[in-house]
Amino acid sequence: MPRYPRRPARLRALSFSVALCLSCRLMAQDAPAYDFDLPAAPLSTSLMRIASTSGHLLSVDPAVLEHRQAAPVHGHYSGVAAAEAALAGSGLALQTTADGAWTVGPAAAVPSHAAPPKAPAPGPAARTSTRTLEGMQVYGSYESGYAASTSRAGTKTDASLLETPEAISVVTRSQMDAQGVQNVPQALRYAPGILTAQRGFSQDGGGQEEMYVRGFLVDQYLDGLRLPSRSVASYGASAVDPYALERVELVHGPASVLYGQSSPGGLVNLVSKTPTDTPLHEVGIQTGSYARKQLQFDMSDALSDSVDYRLVGLGRSSNTQVDHVQDKRVLLAPSVRWRATDATVLTVVAGYQHDPDAGYYNTLPYVGTGKPAPFGRISSHLDPGDPDFDEHRRTQYWLGYRLEHAFNDSWKFVQSARYMDNRDTLQSVFANGWAWNDGSLDNHTLGRYALAMHEATRTLTADNQLQGHFDTGSATHEVLVGVDYQRTLYRQGYGYNWFGVPGLDVLAPAYGAAIDVPENTADQHTRLSQSGIYAQDLIRWGHWRALVAGREDWAKADTTDSIAGTAVDQSKHKFTTHLGLTYVTDIGLAPYLSYATSFQPQATASLEGGGTPAPTTGKQYELGVKYQPVGKQSFMSLAAYHLVQQNVLTTDPLTLLQYVTGEVRSRGIEAEAHAQITDSLAVIGSYTWLQQLNTRTREPDELDKRSIGIPRNTAALWLDYHFQEGALQGLGVSLGGRYVGGSYGDAANTFTTPSYAVLDAGMRYERQGWDYSLTVSNLSDRRYVASCLYSQSACNFGSRRSVLLGANYRW
Repeated sequence: MPRYPRRPARLRALSFSVALCLSCRLMAQDAPAYDFDLPAAPLSTSLMRIASTSGHLLSVDPAVLEHRQAAPVHGHYSGVAAAEAALAGSGLALQTTADGAWTVGPAAAVPSHAAPPKAPAPGPAARTSTRTLEGMQVYGSYESGYAASTSRAGTKTDASLLETPEAISVVTRSQMDAQGVQNVPQALRYAPGILTAQRGFSQDGGGQEEMYVRGFLVDQYLDGLRLPSRSVASYGASAVDPYALERVELVHGPASVLYGQSSPGGLVNLVSKTPTDTPLHEVGIQTGSYARKQLQFDMSDALSDSVDYRLVGLGRSSNTQVDHVQDKRVLLAPSVRWRATDATVLTVVAGYQHDPDAGYYNTLPYVGTGKPAPFGRISSHLDPGDPDFDEHRRTQYWLGYRLEHAFNDSWKFVQSARYMDNRDTLQSVFANGWAWNDGSLDNHTLGRYALAMHEATRTLTADNQLQGHFDTGSATHEVLVGVDYQRTLYRQGYGYNWFGVPGLDVLAPAYGAAIDVPENTADQHTRLSQSGIYAQDLIRWGHWRALVAGREDWAKADTTDSIAGTAVDQSKHKFTTHLGLTYVTDIGLAPYLSYATSFQPQATASLEGGGTPAPTTGKQYELGVKYQPVGKQSFMSLAAYHLVQQNVLTTDPLTLLQYVTGEVRSRGIEAEAHAQITDSLAVIGSYTWLQQLNTRTREPDELDKRSIGIPRNTAALWLDYHFQEGALQGLGVSLGGRYVGGSYGDAANTFTTPSYAVLDAGMRYERQGWDYSLTVSNLSDRRYVASCLYSQSACNFGSRRSVLLGANYRW
């Protein structure tokens, strides 16, 4: 069957192609009517859904739909009548081309419809001029701009954010480009409820990507499948370059009902770039602070009538904020989409990422960073390690696929699977607080130790879903039933050299001393597996939306240490739920409430006297409201929650034995706005108030104390203005600010790191296929401490000013 011809067009950062048709045949004389229940949404989204339901081909100039909002569509309409209802008040009207396809143009060109048409009376459906169309599939793309209207992460379906009864934040490709993000935490630093700089510069310098949501460390997922993370690996957790991503989705709160064992705080889902419907060709260069050099490319086109490809790649070499530490990366991410039949589509996604210099991991003492030492403050450029000894390299590759098969208009099967291999080698000298000489504290010499660690993580994940859409009386059901499986093999060998490493004088650092590489004192093999069965029903009736979901999980783990001769085995199972209720109004306002639970096995822990601890469990109540105003490509949300994590491990500071006695309570308010104020001005804003306390613990001096490194208040604001006409047409300027409140640096809350605020800025200019960009993080070059973790010996400097200058050419 011939494909619908590709429409040549220059792709711009804030435009997209809309082309969608699902398999069906329409009678030339009679157009059937359908039940529609669509809230106010971006016009592109509503028209795509209407075309999908009614089987029409939709081909629209991207500039026509940009920043326009659809009116709500509720009732029994023909496809044309529903599309006209969505266009009401937009200044646009539906047209039919000579080929019988739908397009959209100014209302003055054709008769306008000032109000949504009434649903046709029972009986023969309304006539239209649409001719019979051959069955075919042409796939659309995510929304452009800063405001998303759908997300797959919250329900594992392309559900409307407005209808989903939980807080979800989405960072679009447009936002990542405008803000010049260089890693996943940077992409989320303007979102609410998340801390992205706990490790300070080490995250921006290629190191660990630790993110805390609602006060809890969360895992990353790629295309809905879990990545090797800090909950399993140490330094070898995955870190996917954001240039390979289409968007980043943040689910706030427990998500175990769909994803199995996971943090009660939520999860971060990364969405890969996959083949586009129109040709895409982009090459770019980047330079900037610390002698940065980067080349990148993004290509997508057709290989045949049924096969499309996309190839994303980059190469980077850069120094960093810390002397002697480099950040180098090679990325290659190919993907292929095959339309095997009208009903079957297979998308294969692969990736290879090699970091020969994988960044910075060190820490420094609080005295000298957070507050002055007798000599003053330590330089934020100081390398506390040793360049002649230190090395860190990481390699990861993955191969996966997503298979979709539609049995009919109501039911389809989706299978996703991926194999991933991570290898990480770290050999480094670490600072260990101030040294002691002759029984007294040395005020300018750091104590140090050496660590050698090798990690290898292999994971296989698979998710099988049956998705259905049907009616029972006046209610519409969107049902999801699934079975998933995860298997992880993790090996870690490490050794320490605590006493053979000389100290470092921060006033006159000297490197190159002979340091012995530590021998392995542990060789651990961990095998983890999880299988789960889940079911979910999103019910729509009238203005109401109800979400009912449940899951049963089985998790197994065993860890052996061939050197220590120890073994830890555990097998756990748990039932989790998610219940929610939303009321969607015609003006785009949607209050909701929800209840969700989670569980997370403590795979490698052991208790005093033997045995293994019970999984941590989470329970959350959330109340919120979302708003998607009619006529604007905007989305706003406000959420309040009460979240409790139980069965938390606490450690005796003297014996270092672990006990399941802890409980942590997190309460908070999160506000977020992605607003297109005018055609020229876009705004992103967020605010978080969070109170996280240890409500049960073995240590009396830690009871009712705030969690380490978790501030009470955070806020962010980003303004983006694009000139639409005149001599400055094509120019965009941006200004942003981020505030992070002070936090405690130890469990007993004996000291704090101060609050800080930084400014970011950007400038973009588009002309004749060229896109020039200038982005600056920490515009004023503010020096600050991002956090201290566990003690006054482990503090992290934040990132200093970073300037990036780029040029991309698209054709």
